[in-house]
Amino acid sequence: MCMSPRHTWRAALLFFTLVLCFHRITSVNVVEKHSRSHYTQHGVRLPSRAFTGALHEAAIDISHLSCRKSLVVLCMANEEALQHTVPYFLESLSRVVVTGGRQDGQAFDGRVVLVAWSLDAMRACRDLQAKYKHHCVRDAQHTAATGSFSFHDSGFNSLGFAKVKYILNGLSAGHDVVFLDTDIVVLRDPVPYLLGHGADLFGSMEKCMVYNDSHDFNSPEFLALRKPPPAINIGVLYFKATAGVTRCVYNWAWDMRTEVATRPMLWDQDIYGKVMSRCTARHELRFQVLDPRLFQSACFPGCGCRFRNDEISPARIGKFSRGARKLPGGVCGPQHWRRWLLKHFPCSGVTKQKAEMMRELVAGYYGNKTANIVGLR
Repeated sequence: MCMSPRHTWRAALLFFTLVLCFHRITSVNVVEKHSRSHYTQHGVRLPSRAFTGALHEAAIDISHLSCRKSLVVLCMANEEALQHTVPYFLESLSRVVVTGGRQDGQAFDGRVVLVAWSLDAMRACRDLQAKYKHHCVRDAQHTAATGSFSFHDSGFNSLGFAKVKYILNGLSAGHDVVFLDTDIVVLRDPVPYLLGHGADLFGSMEKCMVYNDSHDFNSPEFLALRKPPPAINIGVLYFKATAGVTRCVYNWAWDMRTEVATRPMLWDQDIYGKVMSRCTARHELRFQVLDPRLFQSACFPGCGCRFRNDEISPARIGKFSRGARKLPGGVCGPQHWRRWLLKHFPCSGVTKQKAEMMRELVAGYYGNKTANIVGLR
């Protein structure tokens, strides 16, 4: 039986629609399947003894800065990151020492718990222990463990479920938690800053904008400005070990779990911003942003975010700021990074390209010379 052109067109459209629906359902199922591995019927999976043991060994004494006892630095990596960015991440940490407390003068690489996913990643993590003092733990529950991840592919969208589990389990063990992506170069001890501004939660800036890092976004002082909070990048996060903060992190984890069945493009960073804005207000927590002049990002223009202290005024808060001007040849120098605590390298291409810029910054910072560290924008 022959079909008319009109019927042929309708059949083709129906087929195309079915293909799109099938693709969407498949995508949802892949990410949802990966997310399932981090939850039980009753909630987020409990930590392994190896994980809690590593936290205990790596914990930084903060009793001289806080009424709480300890802080842990958490990060996670697959084989690709362990091959390229993690060595420079650990190299930078090995050159920074803890200031104060029982670990005063000890290098920061020994204060880090690095979660590896696959067996190959765990072997690579342990191989790096020949040079560095970090603690390696494997999370065999994370099923999206191998390969190179592209923005918003199923592997990328599955990362957040692992991240929030580690943060929650660190808080549940009684530690303040700092979570760092491994495409970061740490230049100075950030802990005194993190504990010195009264924040219950800190997030890093997505863009170079003028904000007051002492402003709590839920405070009458900030609300009176009638300015929206900035977009947060979750490559650098701080959480105080309190009941309210732990509850908000649990809400973050649970919102992701409930939404993933219908949102294949689920993004942990997006959910973090939405959940924390509501939850911190309800629990009267201090939700603040890190000073972008100290916590730099390769997404910022030029040679880093820069603005004067007198620009932190009601008229300027929430406005974009120009980056520091690059030197001839498009490089940056010691005059730019003198006050930085760290630099994060999103907006910098693939993992191998990020690693090259991280290598440049480590060499430039400690060699007192210029470096090519400008991201791709």
